[in-house]
Amino acid sequence: MIKKYKKFILAVIFLVFLCGNFSCFSTNKILAAELEVKSYPTIAGKTITPETKLPDFAIYLFNAGMLVGVAAVFISLAIAGVMYALSPIKSDLLGAAKDRVSGAISGLLILVSTYLIITTINPQLKAFSTTPLPAAEVTAPAVKQIPGVYLYNNAGCSGAEAQLYTSSAKDLGPSLRKKVNSAKNVPDIDNDTYYVSILYETINFQGKCQYINPSGCQPSPIGASSASVYQYNFDPSGDGVYFYHKSFFNDCGGYFYVPSSQINGLYIKKLDDLTFTMGGNCDASSPAKNNCGVPEEEQSCVKYDKDGKCASDGRRCPTLSGENISSIKIGKDYLVLLSYAGPGETCKSVMNDSCQEFPTPDDINKTGPLQIKWDEIRNHGGVVPNCVTIVPII
Repeated sequence: MIKKYKKFILAVIFLVFLCGNFSCFSTNKILAAELEVKSYPTIAGKTITPETKLPDFAIYLFNAGMLVGVAAVFISLAIAGVMYALSPIKSDLLGAAKDRVSGAISGLLILVSTYLIITTINPQLKAFSTTPLPAAEVTAPAVKQIPGVYLYNNAGCSGAEAQLYTSSAKDLGPSLRKKVNSAKNVPDIDNDTYYVSILYETINFQGKCQYINPSGCQPSPIGASSASVYQYNFDPSGDGVYFYHKSFFNDCGGYFYVPSSQINGLYIKKLDDLTFTMGGNCDASSPAKNNCGVPEEEQSCVKYDKDGKCASDGRRCPTLSGENISSIKIGKDYLVLLSYAGPGETCKSVMNDSCQEFPTPDDINKTGPLQIKWDEIRNHGGVVPNCVTIVPII
C-alpha cells in the first residue's frame, strides 16, 4: 500500500517544503493578516483594543467565558427539548434528552456558583488589577577611596588635587608644599587599618606641626611641606614610654614612666605637670629625696637661705619641662611628639614651632633617642617644647 502511493507522498512533501520556504510563505502571511480580528465585540460594556491593559483584558475574558457558558446551557436545553419532542418516534432519545438536561442544569449551577463566589463573597476578585512597580532609584555606586592620608589644596577635603600618602614624605613637592589646606585619613575598615599623620610646616619634619586623627576631614591652617604617616594602633602591646633625666636611659638620674594603660587613644600632657618620680637611690651617699628619682643635688631649688644656698626644705623634684629630658625610651608601639604651645594655646591645639618627633620616620627599631640634642631643637624653632603627645602606632 505504501509503495503504491510512495511517489505521491514524496511529491506532497516536496510541495509543502517549497510552499513553506518560498512563495507560499508570503501567501500565508497575507492570509493570516486577512484572518486577524480587526475588532472585538463589546461584552458587559468592555471591548478589546490595541491599548487595552492586561487587567481589562482579563475582565473581558471572564465576561466572555460567562456569556459563552450561559449560551451553551440554553443551546443544550434547546437541543434536549427537540430530542424530547422526537422521543415518541425514537424511544432512546428520551433518555439522551434527560441526560442533556441534567448536564445543562449542572453547568448552569457551576456558572452561577462561580459568579456568586466572585461577585458576592469577595467582589474584589472580579476587579482584576495590577499595581505598578515603583520606579527603582538608581544611584551611582560610591567610589571607594584607597586607604591612606589624603592632602588637598582646597578646603573641606574637596577637589581633584588630592594626593594620597601611605608612608612619610620629607617633602610634599611643589604641587603641595605650603599649599595644603585640608587633610583626611581614609581607613581600610575591612582590614581594620586606620592611619594617623603629623603635618609639618617645613620640609624634613620641622617647624609648626599638626596632628591629623584617624578619621574625618580636618583643616590645615599651618599649610604643610612634609608629613609623617603611620598606622594607628587600637590595641598597643608595647611597654609604654620612659622619659629620663639623664641620657642613655640612666635609671639613677630619675625617670618618668607612662604605662600603656594610660595611653588611651592619645596621651597629651603639659611637661610642667610631669615630674621624674621614679628611679634614683643608685648612690648611697646621695640618695633621692622628696619622692623624687633625681638625686637631691640635681633637684630644682625653689627656696634659698640668706647665704644664697638652697634651703634644706627648698628642693623640688624637677619637671619634664625646659631641657630636663635627656633621653626617651619608647616601647616600640608608640610615637612621641614634643611640641610648643604658645601663650593662650593648649597642648591640644595646633602646635607652634619646635615640634620634635620621636621616633623619627627612619627609626626602624622605634626605640627613641639615646640623647636629645636640645641645641638642634632651639636652632630650628627658637623655643623649647612644653607639651608631649603620645600616639599608639604600628
